[in-house]
Amino acid sequence: MILKKILIFLPIASTVLFAEPTGDKLFEANCAKCHATILGVSNDDGYENDYITSAPYITDLVKKLKEETKSQDEFKKFVKEYIQNPDKRKSLYGKKGIKKFGLMPSLKGAMSDSEIEILTDYLYNEKFNHKEPKKIKEKRKVVVDPREKLFTDNCAKCHSTILGVVNSGGYNNSYITPAPYVTNLVKKLKKETKSQDEFRAFIKEYIQNPDKRKSLYGKKAIKKFGLMPSLKGTLSDKEINQLANYLYEKYEN
Repeated sequence: MILKKILIFLPIASTVLFAEPTGDKLFEANCAKCHATILGVSNDDGYENDYITSAPYITDLVKKLKEETKSQDEFKKFVKEYIQNPDKRKSLYGKKGIKKFGLMPSLKGAMSDSEIEILTDYLYNEKFNHKEPKKIKEKRKVVVDPREKLFTDNCAKCHSTILGVVNSGGYNNSYITPAPYVTNLVKKLKKETKSQDEFRAFIKEYIQNPDKRKSLYGKKAIKKFGLMPSLKGTLSDKEINQLANYLYEKYEN
């Protein structure tokens, strides 16, 4: 009886042990360490920002290769040849990309032909297939906090609400901001003040009378950004209170 169970189990175990890996597992094991799937920014208190990647962003790379090749077969053929025999003369990104990243290491012997086939199918058809976004037929009414306009008109030009990356072809990446990222700024100010009233009082005083001695970020940030221009006379006391309350509540978490 025990022998019968073992004999039944063996074909199942063999299937599990020797099943072909999936495209996403092959990508993770052989490509993802260098070719990022998500564009990431490291941010330190709103003034130290770096884009980190050791090879072209994979979505851009696949898109670029699709433009260079005429069919899926050509796409797969190029990938198979290039990952086994990297050649700077065949690089999609030319001298600029090679200067930044260097020539990719060969993956010759890392995967079998059947595994390369699975990987190239995965890159072409599944994960990185560029599709046009669906158009929304019905326009939705967006409710906007009226205090947000005070921030947009007077602060947003310098204090970014979103960390943005300028990306060109997967290798030209830079973070652009003329003042500390507003989320970090509010978070830092909340730590420095003990209540919403103190938070509001600081903003009211500082935006009308900027003073490097009161700066939350110190010499390093002032050297990078300069001292903010005064908004004295731009906003009424009521508007300043509304703006301060908006910031406090908007970035509560």
